[in-house]
Amino acid sequence: MAAAWSRGFAETGEWLEVYGETEPQSVPLEQMFTTGPDTARPFTGYLYVWSLGYTGDEAPSVKVTLLFPAMGGWRVKDVQAVVYHLPPVADERAWRNTLARDLRAAGPVLEAAGRLTAELAGFPEINAMTSAAAHLRARSAPQMRDEEWFVKRVHRSPGGMLHQGVEWTLPANFVQQIGTRVTGALLVEFIGAAPADEDTDPPGGEPLPLLACATLTREKETRLPEEAYVRLPLGVTPERPRT
Repeated sequence: MAAAWSRGFAETGEWLEVYGETEPQSVPLEQMFTTGPDTARPFTGYLYVWSLGYTGDEAPSVKVTLLFPAMGGWRVKDVQAVVYHLPPVADERAWRNTLARDLRAAGPVLEAAGRLTAELAGFPEINAMTSAAAHLRARSAPQMRDEEWFVKRVHRSPGGMLHQGVEWTLPANFVQQIGTRVTGALLVEFIGAAPADEDTDPPGGEPLPLLACATLTREKETRLPEEAYVRLPLGVTPERPRT
């Protein structure tokens, strides 16, 4: 296994970088929820991080997309998406109040989730995944009124090849709070899925890269071309048998 980074457009002062594991392993789907000591599998998650920079005093609105090729013998499972911030921000008190309000509102749900986790003690996959997602959520920026950022699942077909991924939408007011370097992350798991049709494998059997792109928009001006992808090598292999 090895982590790597790739960056585009740095010479312009407005750039996008992505980094993460380039040789992840896929987990057999049929073994994710088994509880026997010889068959149960721990959560095998991978974090892919994007970071972008912009110039000038006026913050742009931002869209960032990470795309995984929907080819070969695996699929990606999205677990948790975040946007990092370094406290205190300019409106730190308001951000903290929003976080406290959200936690109070989520109290009954979190309590129920805790009971569920206790009842699923035999499922290491679920417990570990819940813990990892909760850790990331605690480090993520809140969704403020008039500064609501959000994510959505997306698909695109660059070069006629299907890719699946996640897109972040960050309003300019929110970006202004973060600073001129903005960073987010996506926690994923890779699931083994053999193609029913061998023709769905990549040409020549070569691994396909993870693609990242971003757009920075100020009024009607858009920077960083959306179709100019930053590419991170990605070769997914089946989980190695336990010894």
